[in-house]
Amino acid sequence: MVTVRASPGSNRGSGRARDHRRRLRAAALERSFRPPRRGAGGHVRTIIATGLVALALLGSAIAGATSLAAVAAVKILSDGLPDPATLTQLSFAQPTVVYDRTGKVELGRFQQEQRRVVTFDEVPRLILDATTTAEDRTFWQNDGFDPAAILSAAADNASGAGPERGASTITQQLVRARLLPSDVVAPGADRYIRKAKELIQANRLTEAFPGETGKQEIITAYLNEIFYGHDAYGIAAAAQIYFGVSDLAKLTPAQAALLAGLPKSPSTLDPYRYAEPDQDGHLVVPKTAPPVVRRDWILTNLAGSRWTSLTPAELSAALAEPVVLAGETPLRYNAPQFTWQVRRQLDSIVGDGPSVETGGYQVITSLDWVDQQQAERWLAAGAIAPNLPAKASAKLLAQLKIPKSDRSWIAALRGKDLHNGALVAIDYRTGDVLAYAGSAGYYRDDLASRKFEPKYDAAGDGARQPGSAWKPILYATAFDTKKLTPGSLLLDIATQFGGRGGWAPHDADQLERGPVLVRKALQYSLNIPAIRVLQRVGNGAVADRAEAFGIRFTGGKTAFLQAGLAGALGTVEVRPLDLTSAYGAIANGGAHVPTRMILEVRDATGKVIYHAPDPQPTQVVSPQAAYLVTDILAGNTDPRQNPIWAAPLELRNGPGHRHRPTAVKTGTASDARDLATYGYVAPPADPAAPALAVGLWMGNSDHSMPRAKKPAISLTAAAPLWHAFFRDVTNKMPVAKFQKPKGIVTASIDAWSGGRPGPWTRARTSELFVAGTQPGGNRAVDPDGLLYTQSCGGWRVDPLAAELGPRSWDVDIANWLQRARRGPGVLGPLDSRTAYFWNQHSWGGPLFGSCQRPKPAGRHDKQPGHGGGGHGGGGGGGGGGGGDPTPTPPAPTSPP
Repeated sequence: MVTVRASPGSNRGSGRARDHRRRLRAAALERSFRPPRRGAGGHVRTIIATGLVALALLGSAIAGATSLAAVAAVKILSDGLPDPATLTQLSFAQPTVVYDRTGKVELGRFQQEQRRVVTFDEVPRLILDATTTAEDRTFWQNDGFDPAAILSAAADNASGAGPERGASTITQQLVRARLLPSDVVAPGADRYIRKAKELIQANRLTEAFPGETGKQEIITAYLNEIFYGHDAYGIAAAAQIYFGVSDLAKLTPAQAALLAGLPKSPSTLDPYRYAEPDQDGHLVVPKTAPPVVRRDWILTNLAGSRWTSLTPAELSAALAEPVVLAGETPLRYNAPQFTWQVRRQLDSIVGDGPSVETGGYQVITSLDWVDQQQAERWLAAGAIAPNLPAKASAKLLAQLKIPKSDRSWIAALRGKDLHNGALVAIDYRTGDVLAYAGSAGYYRDDLASRKFEPKYDAAGDGARQPGSAWKPILYATAFDTKKLTPGSLLLDIATQFGGRGGWAPHDADQLERGPVLVRKALQYSLNIPAIRVLQRVGNGAVADRAEAFGIRFTGGKTAFLQAGLAGALGTVEVRPLDLTSAYGAIANGGAHVPTRMILEVRDATGKVIYHAPDPQPTQVVSPQAAYLVTDILAGNTDPRQNPIWAAPLELRNGPGHRHRPTAVKTGTASDARDLATYGYVAPPADPAAPALAVGLWMGNSDHSMPRAKKPAISLTAAAPLWHAFFRDVTNKMPVAKFQKPKGIVTASIDAWSGGRPGPWTRARTSELFVAGTQPGGNRAVDPDGLLYTQSCGGWRVDPLAAELGPRSWDVDIANWLQRARRGPGVLGPLDSRTAYFWNQHSWGGPLFGSCQRPKPAGRHDKQPGHGGGGHGGGGGGGGGGGGDPTPTPPAPTSPP
């Protein structure tokens, strides 16, 4: 214990005088530590001053001026030193580690320094002995400093013989690093003042933590704090960086000795500076290299340590052991774009706590590592492999274990100039993001180009045109606002929607099918009916619902409002992550649960500082409106309803290859620049099981139009890739069916015009409705017999009567009617041709007009409809939006 006595006469004079004399003594003492600019006098003063401090700390009974000077030195130099008891409160800069949802798979780490804090119990005695042998042989006995070593070093330094020598103990080194005021250790500060304060604080620290337990706390803090070179802070990081060892107990005596020797001069002794590759490519440090020489010195002196005693044979083996380094391991993330999204969210969670890079947080995320691997696998197969040379492509597909049954659609993508893709899978009941790949290959920098930017996150940062994948949002709004029902009549007739000479988009196959009910218009992804839907519902209503679904438009809500009717075709860019979440809300009965990526955060002590709150769904559309959309989209995977879309999209991976109900919508934006597929399965009966919604985008990073004679479309590119992923991740999941909510009724309607059947009816069909909106209900939406007009002694198909839009559209409707009376395949002024709907041979009956039968169209007017990639005009502000190309309709027949 240091006892500081008051100097004689300390009670004399006023407080101001005492303070003045104290400042003078402090200044004099500080000057005594400073070396002169030339000569060796500084070393002599250092010896004298250090000796005074050491004597005072040792409590020597020295009389007279020497005693007074020593005590005064300690008292003055102790001023402003931190309380040594704060050792227990020290925090070490540690990396924040991000894990998958199991907490077992490390996704990545954010760090300022590479460090892993260990407890005393985790440190083997071998490391303790090697460390004290190298740095402080009297550690377990000394009072925080070694007076004999200090005076010996000072004398050697004063003699000027050889390089300057230090004598800092382990406790002093720890004090210097963490328990001295910042101004004392700042660059340019007086090194001799610092040394004296260091001695005093080391002694105070030893007194504050006495005995064996205190020494254990001090050396543990030292082993966690000290720098070992090569970006390794602390013994655990050093073991990992130099030898790839995560368990300190597995270090050999030779390895432990080499690590113990590094803190003396981390840069000079860095083994990587001297390592050379051997014939097998291993990094080996030569025996004559300085770090190995120091290692051998430590090994030979271990005999004097506290616990370790090597036999002669063990010592010989340790000295002969080659130093083989683990090699540089670049920081590599799993699910990298997801991990970076997590990093962005962490700042708001930790708040005023230690920074993410130094706080040592453990983050449990929502990511399912199995699903993530499937996402990356299929993106590589569908977007990387088709752009490699044939041999390299085959090799990659073999490495990815892609089955032969999938290789035909992958081969068909060769030469289609599609280089990138992004995929998101969420559990729509919780909002958990289960898989997230923002590009087709984050680490494929070897393939980087303008068309493929591997690091850019196209899933959450990038915005893309969804094309027809936008239509479910539009129709859900229409159903919820009671503007339309699945049985409502729409006209698939090319129209100049912007006025005469204005914007006139068409369907992707440039066919006009005339009257069509909502269910088929959405299932078969017809563009012109969708525009009529938006005209009835209004951009404002759709934009409001979209925002409630969690969709962020590029340019905000204003962008959708300014897009006008073109917004119906998915021309306003959105983020795939948002649209996937919106699809999940439709699957969840219209209730949107915001996506979440972080489930739990613990601080460096293991204390939970954040736990994701329970999901709080927001009802965006009614369960009934959501179910109507789901029921329609589920038809896209049912061969009985939509055999064309079902061919690439149907899932038959239930028991015995049973059909798995799935609701899906594809989208092909203008010029096939963006291809998309979004969909979901029914929620499993087990509430803890994931309810999956998956969104997929394909295209080029620079948004360029693919240069291919016949560009790929969503059904030939995005759809099979989406299908392969969804098939594999649901393979072992129970098959669930979409459950009809209360408030849904079935009604018989006219198959061509909607509404109640009447004398005009030639065919009937059953349709689903929100209760009350069915024909004859108290809130019925669809007029009866809307498509028909009495004429020529019967009921005739009159699309002009069915057109509920502006009168300016009637000109184009009348033109279609005139052409349709000549049959299918008749070209119109807007570059579209009349056509029947699939598997139909009329438009619902005789067409309105002259009661005289018109002449069939001439050969020059007729052309069988064809599928393939129709061009829908420009996108964005007023373009046509490519929509989904439609398949070949039946051959034209004579008009009714």
